[in-house]
Amino acid sequence: MCGNPYFTGLFRRFRAFVLRSKVQVRGRCKGCGYCCQDIMLKDKGRWLRTNRQFKALVKSNPEHARFTPVGRDEYGFMIFTCKKLGPDNLCSSYDDRPELCRNYPSDSLYYQGDCLQSACGYSFKDISFRDVLMRNRRSRIPKFSQVLRKEIEQDKKRTR
Repeated sequence: MCGNPYFTGLFRRFRAFVLRSKVQVRGRCKGCGYCCQDIMLKDKGRWLRTNRQFKALVKSNPEHARFTPVGRDEYGFMIFTCKKLGPDNLCSSYDDRPELCRNYPSDSLYYQGDCLQSACGYSFKDISFRDVLMRNRRSRIPKFSQVLRKEIEQDKKRTR
């Protein structure tokens, strides 16, 4: 489910609140390099829209100088790529990467409505409304062995 990030994120946050469950990040890095491309950056809780905002971010957080603006998304937010991505899709400065990279993918990415690339080794695992309904349904349905045992006991009582 990766349509409009705003509505997707809103739905995911609503579902997590109602079901009282958090998304889980699973998997491991496959070195695909997608996480180093088409990046959106935030400063003070807001997505960057202007070069002036980006320069202010770099001034306050010099480690973000590794990112280069490459365009904008359909909502006008700036899109970046990382200068440290090597031709082998691996980080050429892995030990010195910023916190943003170290924490990838964070659950906040999920709750903002973003999706991971299919080649990424990570995935998000959440609980859906259907999962909860089916779990509740299964807990109400007795196991076949329990039903069979009751019927055998009832037959024994009747034959005595």
